[in-house]
Amino acid sequence: MAKRRRVERNERGREHTAVDSTPLSFNPFASLSGVSGMSSDLSAESSEPAAPNPAPPAETKPETRDPRAASLESGLSLHGLRLVVRRQKKGQGGKTVTCIEGLSPALAVALLARAKRELGCSGRLDGALLIAGTRDHGRVADWLRRNGADRVTLGN
Repeated sequence: MAKRRRVERNERGREHTAVDSTPLSFNPFASLSGVSGMSSDLSAESSEPAAPNPAPPAETKPETRDPRAASLESGLSLHGLRLVVRRQKKGQGGKTVTCIEGLSPALAVALLARAKRELGCSGRLDGALLIAGTRDHGRVADWLRRNGADRVTLGN
């Protein structure tokens, strides 16, 4: 039972707290007493059995990916394309970027979001030229090879 506290003053005018032993009259959980699974008292024993938990969803096995997969999610393939990966600084505001040449415009669009996510860098398209915001062009070339490109040339 919660007890009310009230402030009283003694003969010198100093405040002190007195405890009132009357119980609280308002119960904020009284409206929940009709809800199934809830009991009026908050003790461990309840008069009604609790509703069983729904069964957890069946676990699905994650698909194993072939690291040398030749196709992207969109069905486009890097296999057979001659890709040139080069670093460029001109026209980039003084920043060094990596450019990937030799992609079709549809393939460049499909590859952009995946390259940004998996390489952890920024990126954009300039026509069919994919521009990755990293200066490590060797890592970009290795990533392309892992994703199915078999003819990758480092430009400069």
